[in-house]
Amino acid sequence: MKLELLPRIEPDKAVIVLSTKRGIYFWFSKDTDNLIYIGIALGAGGLKKRIVSQHLNPAYLEFRPEKHTEKDRFQLEHAIHRISKDEKNVRYGIDKSAFRKSIGRKLKLKPGIETVTYIMKNLYLKVFESENISIVRALEIDLIKKYEPVFNTSHNTK
Repeated sequence: MKLELLPRIEPDKAVIVLSTKRGIYFWFSKDTDNLIYIGIALGAGGLKKRIVSQHLNPAYLEFRPEKHTEKDRFQLEHAIHRISKDEKNVRYGIDKSAFRKSIGRKLKLKPGIETVTYIMKNLYLKVFESENISIVRALEIDLIKKYEPVFNTSHNTK
């Protein structure tokens, strides 16, 4: 696969350009054109839902404490607070998507608006559509091993 042949998509155009087909997506740095993250979209809403509803949605947050780890310390120190209706419990939210979580961890960005703003200002996207889930999964693993994107934590040999 020649990534340079895939069209560039600016994050602010994602809602218009992306389809609901499944596939693999690639985030690049606008400054260096380096590939920094590879992910897959296999759900019903495909690439559009994955990118727009999760990566570019500041409200896509994880409030379940069992999902928070020591690696999330910075985001937890700046967590989004959610107070229960009876005002007796407070829950703390951090970025939920693996991509945003990785950005927040490495760059010490606050969850929600700050990580999404970083993505919008500093990154662009490319996608490869495929409804073949087996191919998409295998391609993701192979490409992560080949390119070792800085924000991928799984399948990366670094």
